[in-house]
Amino acid sequence: MSPAVHDYLILGQGLAGSLLAWHLIDAGKRVLVVDDGLRSSSSKVAAGLINPLAGMRFNCAPRTAEWLNSAHAFYNQLGEACGRHYFHAIDMQRLFRSPQQRRFFERQLERPNSLPYLGDELTVEDFDPGVDAPHGGFAQTQTGYLEMPLILADLRKWLEEHHAYRQQAVDYVAIQPGKDSVVIGELQASHLVFCEGYRLQANPWFNVLPLQPDKGEFLQLNSERKLCQHIINGSHMLIPLAGGGYRFGSTHEHHQIDDQPSEAARSRLANGLENLLKDTQDIEISGQTAGVRPATSDRQPFIGVHPIESRLWVFNGFGARGALSIPWYAERFSAHLLEGAPIPEEADIQRFQELF
Repeated sequence: MSPAVHDYLILGQGLAGSLLAWHLIDAGKRVLVVDDGLRSSSSKVAAGLINPLAGMRFNCAPRTAEWLNSAHAFYNQLGEACGRHYFHAIDMQRLFRSPQQRRFFERQLERPNSLPYLGDELTVEDFDPGVDAPHGGFAQTQTGYLEMPLILADLRKWLEEHHAYRQQAVDYVAIQPGKDSVVIGELQASHLVFCEGYRLQANPWFNVLPLQPDKGEFLQLNSERKLCQHIINGSHMLIPLAGGGYRFGSTHEHHQIDDQPSEAARSRLANGLENLLKDTQDIEISGQTAGVRPATSDRQPFIGVHPIESRLWVFNGFGARGALSIPWYAERFSAHLLEGAPIPEEADIQRFQELF
């Protein structure tokens, strides 16, 4: 077999594939990112939220501080390279959904790793005017959102400038892994990394991994009045955008998995908006987007090499925390590929060895 043309082929130009390519190219490797150009990939429609405390229990993952440091460093580095400002720091107001939920907040006050992100408890009067918060809540710091579509567009341009991007649909049947390289038609490389998001469930090499795709939909809102100055996080989330308007969402759908906006989700979100704000009469719904989060059964990413086909790798499964966690994991995974550094134990697919 002739020598590989590329060191790494990366399938998928979402945030995971783009950031991994960035590090490998920076290290001098020959990389080609292959993407079918779908506008509805989960990264392109994601809220880009940076939120250290997740879910109804306000859990803080053990690596949150590391994730935040890497995320801010990378997005600042990319912004400097592209002359952009991608991250908008906005404090968050978290609503208790019931009086009982307050105990989860009290538990986090006892956990040192959560304290940097916890602000004061809020009464009904402390919330932004117009927000309906009958059970109160608390302030949260070190939150904000990223201009995710802009980030991915600039990363694609950067890849194109480095001759490292090709728009092409790839059928899994066309992928031929061998002892020394991987071939896809006329493309050839030493390694192939799958970063194709929820489409991993159709991947014949990695579809045994317990992916749990989660479809989410957002509404774009406009209003002549200011709806909020903080990110409002209750049963749904209202994000004030720097360029004007708001994003509101999202839904969670585990059965109808596609990337098409639905009337059912639009209705659920409209009802959620009615419950969040005291007055919605002058709010215009100007758009709706849908995408599928590549969530996993244990809420941890899938990173590692196929146990039989040693030229095939996976870097996937980041779910709703992708904007926050992918920069750190991309650093770790590229260090593994380049230097043999260990894959973070919680993300290594060796934990599912018995499934292959």
